[in-house]
Amino acid sequence: MLKSFRIRPPIRRVLALDAGGRRLKLLLVERNFGQFRILKEQLIDLREEVLVSDEEIKNQVRSALDNFGNPPIALVLPQHLSTSQVIELAPAAESEVARLIEEEILKLSGVSESRIVHDFVRLDTAAPNKQVFWVTLAQEGHIREQIARLGLAEQDLCELTTTANALVAAYRQNRAQSQRAVLVQMGAETTVVVIISGGQGVFASSFQMGGDFFMRALARLRNSSEDAAENLKRTRDLLHGAEASAEFAGIVDGWVRELKRQLDDWFQHNPALAAELSSFEFVASGGGFEQPGLLEYLKKESALNFRLWVFPRQQGSPAPSKGFEVAFGAALQALGLSAQPASLLPEDYRTAWRKRLNTEKIEFASVALALVCILLLGAGTWRQLSLIHRKEALLTKVEAGQEKVDSNNALTADLISGYENLRPFFAAQQNTADTLKTLSLLQQYRGNRSFWYLLLADQQSYFAHPAAPVSTNKPATAIPTAPASERLISTTNNPALAKPGLIVELSIPEEPESARLVLRQLVSDLKQQRLFSKVDLLSDDLRRSLADPKVLLSDRDYVLALDFAETEFHQPTLRPRRYSPPSASRRGRPSWTTPDNSDPSTQNTP
Repeated sequence: MLKSFRIRPPIRRVLALDAGGRRLKLLLVERNFGQFRILKEQLIDLREEVLVSDEEIKNQVRSALDNFGNPPIALVLPQHLSTSQVIELAPAAESEVARLIEEEILKLSGVSESRIVHDFVRLDTAAPNKQVFWVTLAQEGHIREQIARLGLAEQDLCELTTTANALVAAYRQNRAQSQRAVLVQMGAETTVVVIISGGQGVFASSFQMGGDFFMRALARLRNSSEDAAENLKRTRDLLHGAEASAEFAGIVDGWVRELKRQLDDWFQHNPALAAELSSFEFVASGGGFEQPGLLEYLKKESALNFRLWVFPRQQGSPAPSKGFEVAFGAALQALGLSAQPASLLPEDYRTAWRKRLNTEKIEFASVALALVCILLLGAGTWRQLSLIHRKEALLTKVEAGQEKVDSNNALTADLISGYENLRPFFAAQQNTADTLKTLSLLQQYRGNRSFWYLLLADQQSYFAHPAAPVSTNKPATAIPTAPASERLISTTNNPALAKPGLIVELSIPEEPESARLVLRQLVSDLKQQRLFSKVDLLSDDLRRSLADPKVLLSDRDYVLALDFAETEFHQPTLRPRRYSPPSASRRGRPSWTTPDNSDPSTQNTP
């Protein structure tokens, strides 16, 4: 149950109700500080629940509203009870537009015993000297009958729109960049057709042929009950394969002809777009399109390239479940997120909602102001009280903590000194372990390859010897050496500049190209080991002549420098700084001093 008694800003939560002939779809959405999210969805199948009378439907709706917390309701009026039309007017003052549209509505609706409820919105147009409006109207009697049928007469109705307008709002939220589309929503009893051109709804119509039309036709063809025909229609592909029925395909063709007639009616008045029908995106929604094989049949036989309505699951973009497209569009309009809204809410409901809205705004503003005053008063009182005791408390804590800090620093210094005495042994042990593992790896990578190792030495010993003369006839290798600015080894004979690691000299008795491939593979295998921080070919100016010349191939020998990965044993441990509290006569910032026996290069930053 989504019941909440927290104070909320007005017009932030709304329950969209799409009451079809077979299913009731309820969608609870919320908008807070620009974030729009779906809270809950509910689908009520009237046939499965065996709800046939108006009183049973009212009880089911009332129970659902209680579970949702009785939020404001946005109701969807079935499209066949309304009319949506594009009206063109000559340029006129804004004060005259409403009167001119009312005159056009009288022409469209004719004489009626029921009052006409209408709404309009201006459309963008490139035609000069014209004003174009999207007008939606319905008889007030039909609207009140729909409200009474669902038991919503005493509920808070904040919005009432039509199926076509809800589809336009949902599609523009889903496909904001799409400029042309044909939306076809097949319900149980009615098929709604909406045309979008230039990113705006420009045509809406409906005809009384929906999913039940196919079901009843199939029941007559198979001489079966409607329930059996509905089950057969939803589970079997009657348009393709061995179970295909030519009679049933003819019924589908009849629905296609009526759909094309509706489309042709609009394209005849817009011949410039008739030749560009292929640029329109055909989008199908509604339970009628759940029939197996129907979309494939329409694409093949009617040249209507339908795709199912799918909301992309994107971060920060709410997406309702399949079948809730109309309810989603109604919620968008109720929350002011529709670019082409058309509200058919009767005047008394509109007035009641406006009155409640103003009351909620005043109440919310009053509560918010009271909370702000309480917070300011509490914050001021707390600040004054805290300032009285703050300095005394801080001084007491500093004095009590200084002794602990001094004791801790002394203990830490002793621990660090002891560790620094043992650290060279740990570093040597780590170096021994790395050397043994390197020996194992070199033996492992040697395998059956046709090369041999000439020399294995640690870098300290290797670079303690004088450099060998540079040969100018040695062929170039495929392993690039590091730039001089990045070399880890100095060209001098000072072994203290060498890093922890080994020098490996090997000979590869292969042709130059084959030797380069073998060397490249060996270097690649060694680089994959986390044991080494760097594996590189030693440049000629750093090489030493230590290998036995008897096993040396002068033009096939290579020297690799293997640098061990640095561990915590290679760097000295930083010593803690000593804290000096401020004196009683000087209340400035505390200072930090470094012990005299610490290394200034390893001081911490306070």
